[in-house]
Amino acid sequence: MVKGLISNSTRVMSDNRWTTCLSAVLAIMLCLSGTESVQATTGVGPYEVPKVKDGNSDPNIVETWIVADEATVNIGNGVMANGMAYKSCSEAGLTNCTPAAIPGPEFRLKVGDRVIVHFVNSLNPTSSTPGAPEANVSGIHWHGIELNNQSDGTEVTQAAVNPGSTFDYKFTVTRPGIFWYHPHHHSSTNQVAKGLYGSIIVEDNHGYEAALIGRNVIPSAAQTKTLVVSDITVCNAPGTGTNPATFAGELPHVSGIQSWEINYQNHILTQSPLILCEEYPLDANGVYTPNLYGAGDVPNIQSPGLIGPMSEGFTVLTNGVNVGARAGTPSAPGALAVGASTLDVQAGQGLRLQIVNPSPVRYVRLRLTTKSGDKIPLVRIGGEGGLLDYALVEGGITAGGFDTKYGRGEILLTPAGRADVVAEIPKAVAQNSVLTLWTEDYQRVEATYSWIPTVPVMHLKVNGHAATAYDIANGKPLLARLGGHAMVKVLGTATGGLVVPVGENGVGGAPAGSLDKDIKLTFSNNTGAFQPSIDGVPMPRDFTGLNSGNPFYLESARHAALSNTMELTVTNMTGAHHPFHLHGFSVQPIKLTPRTGITGRSYMFQRKEFRDIVDVPANFTFTFRVSLDDRKKIDGSTDGGGIGRWLFHCHILPHATFGMMSELHVH
Repeated sequence: MVKGLISNSTRVMSDNRWTTCLSAVLAIMLCLSGTESVQATTGVGPYEVPKVKDGNSDPNIVETWIVADEATVNIGNGVMANGMAYKSCSEAGLTNCTPAAIPGPEFRLKVGDRVIVHFVNSLNPTSSTPGAPEANVSGIHWHGIELNNQSDGTEVTQAAVNPGSTFDYKFTVTRPGIFWYHPHHHSSTNQVAKGLYGSIIVEDNHGYEAALIGRNVIPSAAQTKTLVVSDITVCNAPGTGTNPATFAGELPHVSGIQSWEINYQNHILTQSPLILCEEYPLDANGVYTPNLYGAGDVPNIQSPGLIGPMSEGFTVLTNGVNVGARAGTPSAPGALAVGASTLDVQAGQGLRLQIVNPSPVRYVRLRLTTKSGDKIPLVRIGGEGGLLDYALVEGGITAGGFDTKYGRGEILLTPAGRADVVAEIPKAVAQNSVLTLWTEDYQRVEATYSWIPTVPVMHLKVNGHAATAYDIANGKPLLARLGGHAMVKVLGTATGGLVVPVGENGVGGAPAGSLDKDIKLTFSNNTGAFQPSIDGVPMPRDFTGLNSGNPFYLESARHAALSNTMELTVTNMTGAHHPFHLHGFSVQPIKLTPRTGITGRSYMFQRKEFRDIVDVPANFTFTFRVSLDDRKKIDGSTDGGGIGRWLFHCHILPHATFGMMSELHVH
């Protein structure tokens, strides 16, 4: 749907011609005779992301005003979505701004940069029932950034920002990698589902990445694309009985079962669009509100209370756009749909994709295939903690017999997961042929799927030959090529354990936490249902510990001393996968082993790296090390920024809201 957005060796093209100019309400959308360049959202396009507006002249400081607002965006195929979006402005008057977009503007940073963000909550106040919380409070959590506790943007570090109010975040980035930002306060599940998220790319400050690009080890910036792969549900006009019209029932499913719709409708854990939009619409507080949604509205997805069903969005977006369908399957692709968006690539080139999955529930399982259905390996070169020492091809059944449940050469991103991957475009691929990157369903619940169909997230059109053929493979040296200090730091054995804080027994005599080094992900039944929890203790809904009257510490909280290296475990006691996320500190994964009493194969993590999201399969124990490093406080000059309350939780957002969340309190 986008024409003529040229970036050196890559170019976004359209297979159709536009003749209608969109309304001026969608700013920046252009109408040009014959070869119109049309922004498919209020952002840049399916293979581009907007960038933040920097209002500070210091090259080592990025200062911007990030505004959260309601926005109507065109997500492609003529679908207008009334969602939420971020925009970035370079001054306090909020006049020089990017358009409000899904995704929000991307931060491009280097290690050592100081970031100053003036957050403005311009969401509309809600007319809640008496006594109900204001639903459109918000804030920004800088996911994966090892920042000062005051800037973490969570329930335990900061009072929520009311509509019409502001909050300033100030921090220094200390680790390279791919990160993202999103709300973390009340109704944040719904706000993320409606479009409040954006990417952050941090490069090292030693020139390691530049050196590898200069040696043709990894692709250049011109051959690098950010892909924010998300999902959304948009309502049709009520009364059709098929709200919304999303996927045709004959679309393929990774299992080979074509009747995926029937399986989905029979899945007790899901909320169909008909339920979300018409039969049981919920306001942002989870209150049933009849006749709430009309055509184009994005429904709330968070169930009320502490239990309930949940669902993936029914339209998959690439940088805010549905790139268009393709007939057939990944192993036997058919014709592209009219209007499908393609990106020009050259035979033999390397294409680097820096991928973010901000979806509240969806596991994104990516597979790249040629026109003939041959798989092109997606080789991981980095991700949440910067570049790896050696390239890695993942998936399949490992040498130790561990079944990853996705194919070798594919990439799996949990909710909130990120990956830095390279695809080598085959030298012999036919000119003008189209390669497609697909997302497929994943068995995140034991013995079943979510029953979402296989759909494209990117189409690559081969146009020309690269001057120098690219070569990337499993085990290829990356940072190891540079040696010494360039390589990933390996954390040593533990220097400290959990502690009982002296004189801090919580409010009202509440327990001061647990000394158990094993954090248990549980479905407790103390409510009469299987409620997500930590150690069987669900965190109360909207827990802040600041002013809500909830206990300052939970029984499941852990306490530790600053500057120690710790070895901890997370045991999944449930029958579903849970992506475990620790705020404030990156962890170094060691292994996955079957939990006590369960037989199965273990998995040793194949590369030393730093992560903040690790998927823990059902009935497995995850072992990791973490260094509780200090950093400056929000003022940028005082030590002690690592001290404070840091949440850890499952990053399936409804699970976290239901109660699978607790905290690591660093003293």
